[in-house]
Amino acid sequence: MLDKTIDIFTARMKEIVLKDQKMTTIPLGYLMSLEIPDSLKHFFSQEVEIWIREEEEKFESERFDYDQPEVRMLIDQIFDYLQQNAVFDLAKFNHLLERAIKLELNYIVKPHRTLSQFIFRNSDRVSTMEVYDTLKYFFKFEYYKNAISDYFNTKYLREINHDQFIDLIEQIDEKAFEDNRLETTLKTVKSIMAAVGEARQEEVKKLAVEVLYDAMSDRKLDDYTDLLEKVKYETETTELTFSEIETLFRDHKLPGGEAVTEEKSESAFIYEDMETSAPAVNVESIDVKESTMELDLKDEEAEDEFEEEIAVEDERPKTNVASDLADYVAKQISSDSPLEDLNGLIVGRTRRKIIKKLFRKNEQDFVNFLDLLNKESSWKIASKIIDDEFYEREVNPYSKEAISLSDIIYLRFFPKDKYVGEQSDTSKFD
Repeated sequence: MLDKTIDIFTARMKEIVLKDQKMTTIPLGYLMSLEIPDSLKHFFSQEVEIWIREEEEKFESERFDYDQPEVRMLIDQIFDYLQQNAVFDLAKFNHLLERAIKLELNYIVKPHRTLSQFIFRNSDRVSTMEVYDTLKYFFKFEYYKNAISDYFNTKYLREINHDQFIDLIEQIDEKAFEDNRLETTLKTVKSIMAAVGEARQEEVKKLAVEVLYDAMSDRKLDDYTDLLEKVKYETETTELTFSEIETLFRDHKLPGGEAVTEEKSESAFIYEDMETSAPAVNVESIDVKESTMELDLKDEEAEDEFEEEIAVEDERPKTNVASDLADYVAKQISSDSPLEDLNGLIVGRTRRKIIKKLFRKNEQDFVNFLDLLNKESSWKIASKIIDDEFYEREVNPYSKEAISLSDIIYLRFFPKDKYVGEQSDTSKFD
């Protein structure tokens, strides 16, 4: 269900953004002017912020003092201008749009997992200011933001690690659900259904059992997760109405028993959603555990040796990965050649870092993964393969290496932009 919703949402956003079919680049300012969700606008805006920070890092020199106030002022003016006039090429826009929509919908269903992965995508410890900045990506379930902010202020925290954050967000939901567990759970279900309906621009009357299971499991609502497991394995039901969900959670009745009528379960529709009720979480009694992370010195030494090995191997004329990929895409656009073997696209330092970080230095597993992808001609199927591989390997899909790998694979499937001149047809998703 979520994949179908992502497809419909993505097609609709492309129809809005690419209404001028001759567009080959998408200016950030143009995106900001459109009637698209604020979460998507923020995602693209933050992508440009990342570009700016990467460019700023280049202004370091032993010869010149770039921190002089006059120089800094001019540099800031340059970057302000560049940010206001930033553009995305079509392939980059399409991939970022898909990534932004996946992030938003994954957060709606699995906020604990999504927040912890996205906030700690590049480090196991971050400043509380970084957490605040990352929370700006998300515009639903505001009580998480409020409670996290209150906790940081109450405890005067300046930084937090991954384990502590997971502990914190689990305790926040314990507090949010403790007063009226059933009612709060049903409000959460209504919020999820409303978000899916908003994405699809239609009233959603049923929710997939798999989506419900993920939502309950992520929030550690184990009693409801157990009930949904029974639905999955003891019935042939794949979707549930809100009335059926209420009956299941309240009375522990599996679908297929006594029919649930709208008249018999009018109470199901008096519940507000979580956006309307906005539960206040008292953080005074929350106290996250101390870090359980310990550095394994042997592992650290092995990592250092591996990095040194890479450094020695790379003492040769440097190539720019982004430039190489751009050249490859340009060649593909000007030809009708078949999709390239990914083994030829992912090479050198990039390949070694991906094998090291994502495949635990197992090159054969990585080769098998690429062989599987090379057999596919559809990005949609390839994307699912990538997601499944990351999930099985417990890889953070928002880490630098995971994003880099996904970007390269994406370019294999879209050497030409297939959306120019095409009208989005959402009927095919019905």
